[in-house]
Amino acid sequence: MTKRDFFRIIIKLFGLYSLILTVFTYIPTNISYVTFQFEPIVLLWIFGAVALTVLVYILLIRKTDLIIDFLKLDKGFDDERIEFKNFNSQKIMQLALILIGGFLIIDYLPDFLQYTYLAFKKEVSPNGLNQLEDFSFGKITDYFNWVISGMNLIVGYILLTNYDRITKWLNRKEKTLGNTV
Repeated sequence: MTKRDFFRIIIKLFGLYSLILTVFTYIPTNISYVTFQFEPIVLLWIFGAVALTVLVYILLIRKTDLIIDFLKLDKGFDDERIEFKNFNSQKIMQLALILIGGFLIIDYLPDFLQYTYLAFKKEVSPNGLNQLEDFSFGKITDYFNWVISGMNLIVGYILLTNYDRITKWLNRKEKTLGNTV
């Protein structure tokens, strides 16, 4: 594998990770702010930030070679090739998808468990028990963030269990893009 191919894979996987975080974290969190207090400037700010994120994603996925040339990432190495022995681009992509899925689970499992506890506490004692109030850390039951953390756990699980299929799908997209350019 050449150094250029390696940096291509890394940049595309970073773009995929950024898209997942944007779709499942940034957008839902900011839309929840709009639902509590509607202000046009906030909505405009959210659309602008999402548009910027989508443009960065498109740049990272479609213009990878331009980024490598601009940053000169493949220059200054002694060898042209990186030897990973049994690692090819497909294996590296599989490893990256496993890491992304693992990070999603590690990041959102504590939040999901906390929101589950708070929802359970609310259902068990709707009138409120003073003994249990001390353990909630001043947070109210937040079903929206509970659902978002649950969705991130599901996406992480899907990435961990289907990394081979996703890798084949991403490589298929790369080959069809290479044929059209």
